[in-house]
Amino acid sequence: MDNDPGCNCEAGEMMIFPCAGACNVGQLANDLAKDLSNKSMGKMACIAAVGAGGVMAINAAKKTKVLLVLDGCPVGCAKKIMEKNGLETTVQVLMTDIGMKKTDVLSYSEEEYSKARKMTLDKLQTLPR
Repeated sequence: MDNDPGCNCEAGEMMIFPCAGACNVGQLANDLAKDLSNKSMGKMACIAAVGAGGVMAINAAKKTKVLLVLDGCPVGCAKKIMEKNGLETTVQVLMTDIGMKKTDVLSYSEEEYSKARKMTLDKLQTLPR
C-alpha cells in the first residue's frame, strides 16, 4: 500500500478520524464525522487507511494541525491505531461520555446525536487558536 491508489488524503486544518465500530456508539462517531466534514469543519479521514499503514493517509495526518479522533467507547480503537502509526491525537472524544451504553444495535437517538455533537464542539472550542 505504499502508493495508496485512490487515496483522497490531504493535510488540512483538521482531520477527523471516527472509529466506525460495529455498534451504536461507533456508528454515532462515524455519522458525526460525516456531518462535521460535510459542514466543512474538518476533513473526514479513513482510520482504516492509517491502520493499514497507508503512507498518504499517515503523511497527511502528520501535516495536519488538529487530529480529531471520535471513538465510540473507552476501548479507543481509533486512538490506538493513530498511536501505533506514530500520530498524536489532538482531541479524542468518546461517545460513551454522554452516558450512552454501548450495544450491538447500530442506531442511536437524535438526542444522543445532539449531545455527542455538542460535546465534540465544546472540546474543540478549548483548543488554542
